[in-house]
Amino acid sequence: MEQGASKIARMLAFAILFGIAVTAFNPHYRQAFLAIANGTPQENPIWQSNREYYPDIVLPGMPPYQPAPSVEPNSIPAATRAAAQP
Repeated sequence: MEQGASKIARMLAFAILFGIAVTAFNPHYRQAFLAIANGTPQENPIWQSNREYYPDIVLPGMPPYQPAPSVEPNSIPAATRAAAQP
């Protein structure tokens, strides 16, 4: 039982040290850590790139997500419809 606890403690220590190393050497993770530590998560480069992929998720204090207005099929110019034809 004591050996199992010792193994788990070593694994946890390794995971913590590995996480610190990744954060220290990867510039995006380092900037993300510093942005969160400074209280400005909106300046986080990882958050900024994810904002493009997940526009409906916002940080507290940011304006709410507003979906793009729907486009009616009749409002598309005839040239666009003709170009889409095979």
